[in-house]
Amino acid sequence: MFELSKWYGDCISERGDIRIAYSAQVRYGRLKIAYSSLLDGQTASHSLHRARIADEAQTLSWASPGLTANWTRQDAELRATVFQCEEGAVDWRCVIPKASASMNDIRGLGYAEHLRMTIAPWKLPIRTLRWGRFLTPHTTLIWIDWQGPFTTRLVFLNGRRVLAETLDDGGLLLDNGVRISFDRAQVLRQGSLGSTVFAAVPGIGRIAPARMFRVDECKWKSRARMQSPGGAAEDGWCLHEVVNWP
Repeated sequence: MFELSKWYGDCISERGDIRIAYSAQVRYGRLKIAYSSLLDGQTASHSLHRARIADEAQTLSWASPGLTANWTRQDAELRATVFQCEEGAVDWRCVIPKASASMNDIRGLGYAEHLRMTIAPWKLPIRTLRWGRFLTPHTTLIWIDWQGPFTTRLVFLNGRRVLAETLDDGGLLLDNGVRISFDRAQVLRQGSLGSTVFAAVPGIGRIAPARMFRVDECKWKSRARMQSPGGAAEDGWCLHEVVNWP
C-alpha cells in the first residue's frame, strides 16, 4: 500500500555554483502527495507539484516551477536493489552517473537518479545512510552505504563495482589503495526532516509517524581529492550526505 517515486538531479559548475532538484510522489493507500524542490546552496524553493521529467536514450530533461534542466549522458546507467523483503523493496536506478548538464543558468558536470520504494521508510532496518557522488572529466565515483540491522555498501568507480575498506563523512579508502578525501566546506542542508523536507510538504504527517520527523540529515558540497598509489592527485566537486534514524 506504500510507494515512493523520487527523482534527484544536480549540477555543479567549474567554480562551484550548484543546483540540486528533487521531485517525488508518495502513495499510501488512497492518499497521494507530490512535491518538488530546488536548492542553490543558499536558499530552497518548494512546490506541491511533480516535475515534468523526460528520460530518453542519451538525455534527461526536467521542468518544474523555477527550473529548466537538461543532462546529456556521458556514462551508462547503473541499477541495484538496495534492500528487499516480503513487505517491499528499495530499487535504485542511477539514470545518469555523469553528464554535461545545465540547470537554469548553471552549466557543468551533473548527476541524476531515480529511487522507487515499495516499503515505508519507517519500516526499514537502518540506522545510518551515507550517499555521495564525486565527478571529474575523467572519474565517476558513486556510493551508497547502509548501516543498521541490515548492512550493505555499493560503490561504483567508472561504472564498475568496487570495494571500499573505509567510508565515512571525510572520505573513502578503496581496496586498491585509492583514497578520496572531502573538505566539507559547505553545508547545503542540515537538520531534522521535520524542519527541512517535511516542513514544505503539507499532509505528510498523515503518512509518516513522529519518528520520521526526527530523522536527521546533513548534506555537503565538498572540494574533493582522489589520490591513487603512485599516481597524480585528481581534484573535483563532491556532493555527499549522511542521514541518521533515531
